[in-house]
Amino acid sequence: MVLKADVRHFLDEEGNVLELTDQAKTVFKFITKIVLSVSQSIEQTLIDADLKCNTRGVELSCEGSIEAMHIAVGIIEWHCDTCEAFGTISNWQGSLWDKRKRTIH
Repeated sequence: MVLKADVRHFLDEEGNVLELTDQAKTVFKFITKIVLSVSQSIEQTLIDADLKCNTRGVELSCEGSIEAMHIAVGIIEWHCDTCEAFGTISNWQGSLWDKRKRTIH
């Protein structure tokens, strides 16, 4: 499964989380956990997101773990270390889940 997520699709114009369906809430929690993990350790090549793979249906459960990396400006790529699930997350910079250290000039 491929999941291409844009954090802005879950937020209103002020950056607040929109009213989401249960399925959208699950996806949003999943991608924000990845953003938190990657942005806290942005210098690392590959990050264990401390997140179990939940991208498959109930009948197709996976026991894998999610690994992620910052691959380009504003793009995080993630994959399950066991199944074929992977995806990208864009437009996360500056969000509440962006934990990069700020430099004041």
